[in-house]
Amino acid sequence: MRWRDMLRTVCWLLCCAPLSAAQDLVGLYLEWERDPTTTMVVNWVDLYPESSNTLLWRKEGASEWSTATAAHSVVAPSSLQRRQAHLTGLEADTRYEFAIGKAPDAKTQPLVFRTMPKDLSTRGLRFVNGGDTMATRERFEAMNRCSTALDPDFVLFGGDLAYEDGVKVSRVVAWLEAWTRTSVAKDRRVIPLVVGIGNHEVRGHFQGKVPHDAPYYYGLHVHENWRAYRALDFGSYLSLVLLDTNHTAPIEGEQTAWLASAMEQRANQQFLFPVYHYPAYGTTKAPKDLGPLDAPLSIAIRKHWVPLWEQHGISAAFEHDHHNWKRSHRIRAGQRDDANGLLYLGDGSWGVLPRKVPENGTAWWLAKAEAKNHLWCVDLRANGTATIRALDVEGQVFDTVELATARTQPKRSE
Repeated sequence: MRWRDMLRTVCWLLCCAPLSAAQDLVGLYLEWERDPTTTMVVNWVDLYPESSNTLLWRKEGASEWSTATAAHSVVAPSSLQRRQAHLTGLEADTRYEFAIGKAPDAKTQPLVFRTMPKDLSTRGLRFVNGGDTMATRERFEAMNRCSTALDPDFVLFGGDLAYEDGVKVSRVVAWLEAWTRTSVAKDRRVIPLVVGIGNHEVRGHFQGKVPHDAPYYYGLHVHENWRAYRALDFGSYLSLVLLDTNHTAPIEGEQTAWLASAMEQRANQQFLFPVYHYPAYGTTKAPKDLGPLDAPLSIAIRKHWVPLWEQHGISAAFEHDHHNWKRSHRIRAGQRDDANGLLYLGDGSWGVLPRKVPENGTAWWLAKAEAKNHLWCVDLRANGTATIRALDVEGQVFDTVELATARTQPKRSE
């Protein structure tokens, strides 16, 4: 099968010649460091130090190209070369064409990116969530195609991308190649990524040193001050709060203090979703002779983070790592609360083999759970309502959640 993968990659690169210019791209992907309504980070990766650092870009329909010089770095300990072009001052909800190295000829249609809307008054916003993405390239690409067919504004991954463990660069290359080939929508739009950290980005999986023990995560993806935990704000209508479940930062202490401040600062954001790898309310992993809620990391999350979410209110929490699909009951203060509880969605089974879930009725916190590959598709609306659907690899919807309010009711101080 490997020669077929190589052939498909070569064909993709030939079709996108204006993008790759003279270089052989390993990967092309889009991210945001800040304000997705007015910025974009264009990343491309190859093997050649002498490749072009120039990005050409223009508003779709314009005749003249602007240029940006990308920052160039070597993703040590490999020889992968990353270019990172930061574009700022863009117009909201606008399509831009772009090319690498040189402008395409008149007969070639370049790829496109689109900034996010300033608010939700003119259109809603759709994003897709998942995690634990690539056991095999075939499974990863199959789910990617399902995601791309939904035409989301962006994809949000909650860690465990290539399963490279901070060491296996060949898996990083395979992941980048696969994502590059399967993340382009029918209208030439490249779908951006927002990426959190998981245990399989880190040597030893937990308590890793930055960036030494997670060189490919920190070398390839946007982070904030060499931290995997950060917040990304979309105008005043959406915040994503990405957290690190003890992979390169402890749950308690500095990260919890940061989270408390971040939640306070975002009290007026309409929608807010925490995103992290190891679950507070999982389905499978557990200490010997105990249940998933007895895992030390789950206990720590419920002790340090959950009270902050209950205090300020959230839309829903996205959890991963356990390789299943689950939707929790609404939970507050450690018990089921259908009126005011928080919703936990997971459990990280984008492109991995699912595990066994608890028998129905044996886990009080689970409303539903199945051993199946899936993604979550989230549609946000201006009136503060949202629809969250679970889809399988065939693109079939098998579960739906309606949010009647953008965030749960904040918990009043006693």
